[in-house]
Amino acid sequence: MREIIALDAVANGVPEVVSGGDDALDAHVRWVHVSDSAGVARLLDGGELLLSTGSGWPTEPAELEAFIAGLVEAGLSGLVLELGVHYRYVPAVVEAAARAHGLALIALHREVKFVALTEAVHSRIISEQTTALRARDEVRARFTALSLRGSPADFIVQQLAQTLGTAVVLENLAHEVVAADAPSPAEEELFTNWEARSRLAHRHDEERRRRGLPAPADELLIVPVEARGIRWGHLIALPGPAHPAGRTSVLEQGAIALALGRLADGDADEWVRIGRQRLVEALLSGRFAGLPGAAARL
Repeated sequence: MREIIALDAVANGVPEVVSGGDDALDAHVRWVHVSDSAGVARLLDGGELLLSTGSGWPTEPAELEAFIAGLVEAGLSGLVLELGVHYRYVPAVVEAAARAHGLALIALHREVKFVALTEAVHSRIISEQTTALRARDEVRARFTALSLRGSPADFIVQQLAQTLGTAVVLENLAHEVVAADAPSPAEEELFTNWEARSRLAHRHDEERRRRGLPAPADELLIVPVEARGIRWGHLIALPGPAHPAGRTSVLEQGAIALALGRLADGDADEWVRIGRQRLVEALLSGRFAGLPGAAARL
């Protein structure tokens, strides 16, 4: 919603944010729908931005309040009301209902061409979707090539960390670190009490999934490594920058490459061997800055 308000097609209408905190203005818009109908809620699938003059809206305050509540229940991302055609100002009951439900409500003080506004928003959405599809294809091709080359687990984890621009950890089902890629100064903090932190993160992730909520940007991102009904462990990414393909999609491609590697190896101790080997190599090469970092990794 925040990006849409900044578009020239919207700015020409002199927009006013009547209702909308940070959460409301950060709502993701999937599509734009234009309607003045009082029954428009039944036509929505969720994630839409509704453009309206309000000419067909209910006239009674209680019905208006119920109308806004119905839009929110249908999953509306935002409401743009053009003033001057039917309403000279935003009805108080509409403003109050939008605030109460956390709905972004934008008033346009000048007439705009809804077709121009719709075209601008849809072009932006389609452009972003195309970019995301290309990025996903690139990521899929990269990690498919790694699995076909038989790349070891630690190298795949390293590639994931470079792609996501953040630390990535591969752990087994006992929450033991098999492989990880993180900046050297951050390793001590990352690995200290890892098992306890991981178990807590898993509980939060399970609760979030049970409630159907998206993964918060400031929490650990967890993806299982599994194939043919067998789960060997999890990939965990620390908070980091957004990726065009989606951080979850990137981590899932890495998990597929790791699962194919486990199926090809057929060695139940392969991950344990890799973890021990890399730890010994790091100790012999003096990569750890001091004893605390080495102890945490051990």
